[in-house]
Amino acid sequence: MAGNTFYVIDTSSLIDYNYYYPMSNFESVWKKLDGLILEGRLGAPSQVLKELECKDDEVTSWARKHPALFFEISQYQVEKVKEILGKFKGLIRAAYGLEQADPFVVALACERMYGPQKDLFQHEVCVVTRSRCMVIGREYL
Repeated sequence: MAGNTFYVIDTSSLIDYNYYYPMSNFESVWKKLDGLILEGRLGAPSQVLKELECKDDEVTSWARKHPALFFEISQYQVEKVKEILGKFKGLIRAAYGLEQADPFVVALACERMYGPQKDLFQHEVCVVTRSRCMVIGREYL
């Protein structure tokens, strides 16, 4: 991906990265994530941190040290989540409550791509989920 790509990462990706690339053995992978955060090119909705905090482990500790990674929910995102869940009801599991991160991950990506301040951010947007990337295309929503 280009050097101006903005990545929106979900909870499972951070967990998977630590499983496959433990911080103690793959410091360079985590330093790359640190660098992307410092460059303002890696983000996640605040719900990702909430999901990580369900378990107190190395990933949660790392995440707490990187508050710049997490974005508070905007009104645009709230409206986009309603729209997303209207079209993709299976995206969340009712038993887990409504504060699941997945629709907010997509909403943050949409906001960066199409939101009111889109002209401030001249970049592609890529959603990282289960250690894969999906570029948000203009045809989405």
